[in-house]
Amino acid sequence: MGIKNFTVTTQRVKDKADGLIGYANYLNNEKAPSHKNTKILNIGNNFDDFLKNTIINTMNFDNDNKKGGRKVESYAQSFNFILPPDVPNPTHDQWKLIYKDLVLKAKTTLDIKGGTSQFAVSCYANIHDQANPHLNLLIPRIYNKERLHKLDQKNLLGELKKEFNRSVMQHCNIDFKSYKPNQQNVGKRRKKWQYEQQQSIKAKEELLEERLLLAQDRLDIADLIDQHQQVQERAETAQMKALEATKQEIQAKADADVAKLQAEQKISLMTEMRRLFNDFKSSLSGWINSIKSKDELLEEINRNDTISAVEMMQNHHEYDADVEEIVFSAIEQAEIETEKPDISKQVSRSRKRKLTPY
Repeated sequence: MGIKNFTVTTQRVKDKADGLIGYANYLNNEKAPSHKNTKILNIGNNFDDFLKNTIINTMNFDNDNKKGGRKVESYAQSFNFILPPDVPNPTHDQWKLIYKDLVLKAKTTLDIKGGTSQFAVSCYANIHDQANPHLNLLIPRIYNKERLHKLDQKNLLGELKKEFNRSVMQHCNIDFKSYKPNQQNVGKRRKKWQYEQQQSIKAKEELLEERLLLAQDRLDIADLIDQHQQVQERAETAQMKALEATKQEIQAKADADVAKLQAEQKISLMTEMRRLFNDFKSSLSGWINSIKSKDELLEEINRNDTISAVEMMQNHHEYDADVEEIVFSAIEQAEIETEKPDISKQVSRSRKRKLTPY
C-alpha cells in the first residue's frame, strides 16, 4: 500500500528574533549532532539578508501598530518538505525547481500581491542532502507591511503538500503513489489489552529508571573508589620496597607513578563516559517528550542526538556489556511507549545480549 503524500511539516518559529536567529543558525550548522552525514546546500535568498530584513520588517510593523494591536511573537513560519530514505536524492538544480514551485504556490494561496521574485527574495531555503533529503523553507510572517494570517492555517499546508507531490513528480519523476514505506498499518487505536500492557510497561519503566540510577552510581562512584584504593595500595607497597634498597626505591616509585597515571586516566575515561551517558538520557527523554507534544522538528533533532550519543558510547573505551544492556533497555522501553522503533533501526547492540532467566 502506498502513501497519501510525501511528508510536509510546519510550525511557528518561536521566541521572536532570538528564536529565528537560533533556528536559522541550526539549519545551516553542518556540525550539529543531527546533521551527521548531511551536506547543506543553499538556494534562494542570502542567509544574513533574510535575517536582517525579516527582523527589521517585523520590528517596524510592531512600531507602526501602536493602537492596541497584538505584537508579533513568531517572526517566521517553518516548512519542511521531506523525501523518504529509499528514493533517489534530487540534484541541486532539481531542488531549485521544486523550491520555485513551492514559493509560487505559497504566494498564490496566501493571496499575496506583486511579483513572485520579490516574494521569493523575502524567504529563505536550504537543502539537507542526506539519507532522507529535505528542503527547509522559512516564510516571514510580515510581508509588504502586512501580517500573513493564513501562514499557519491548514489550507496552506494542504496546498503545499499537493504541490510538493506534483513538483517532485514533474522534475524528478518520483511518484508518491508508487512509494511503499517499510512499515505500514501502524498507529491504530489501542484496545483494552494494549492499554493494560502500557500500564505494565509504565511500571517497568519506573523500575528501569531505578536501575539506571544504580548503574550510574556504579560507574561514577564504585569504580573511582576502587581505582583510588589500588593507587594507595601500590604506593604503600612501593614505599616498603624503597626501604630495602635504592634500586628498589627507584623502581617502586616508577611503579607508583605508572599506577597513579593509569588510575587518573581511568577516572578521566569514566567521567567522560558519565557525560556521554547523561547526554544519551537527556536526548532520549527529549525525544519521548517531543513525540508526546507532537513537535516533529524537535523529535527529529532529539532522535538524531540520541543515535549519535549511542554511537559515541559504543566507541568509548569504557563501554561494556552492562552499559549496553542499560542503554538498549532504555531505548526499547522508549520505543514501546512512543510506538516508534525509529532509534533501534539506526543502532544495534555490539555485544552478545545476556539472557535473564525468569
